[in-house]
Amino acid sequence: MHWQRTFLHPMLVNFDAPSREDCVAMRTMSNSPQQALTLLNDPSMVEAARLWAERLIQSDSTDEERIDSAFRTAIARGPSSVEAASLTAFLAEARQTYTDDPEQADRLAAIGISPLDAAADPIELAAWTNVARVILNLHETITRY
Repeated sequence: MHWQRTFLHPMLVNFDAPSREDCVAMRTMSNSPQQALTLLNDPSMVEAARLWAERLIQSDSTDEERIDSAFRTAIARGPSSVEAASLTAFLAEARQTYTDDPEQADRLAAIGISPLDAAADPIELAAWTNVARVILNLHETITRY
């Protein structure tokens, strides 16, 4: 991220980043809806989820293996049976949504500056991007106890 002294990136403002004018030893902490929306919708976060989804699709063969791998990467544990079932159902719903409207999958895949994997199926990539976005926005992923 480009950090400029005279302009604080809006994403950093949402997370209470101090200005570069003064040294700040202790930052204020807040929890706001803007932070959650930033983590979910900021183009850099969507792009990060897309690239992670590409890696998941290439590395594992079944949906269950991919979900397990994603959980272990993000929060260092496997998903519970309820979490796995919920994400599997969400994945099926996302696949259906993007199958019904492939242009929506193309729009999601086009977010960001990283080049798109030409071999990737856009519908599968979009569905897994949304699963990755969910995992990246879990309380455990963000907070890290």
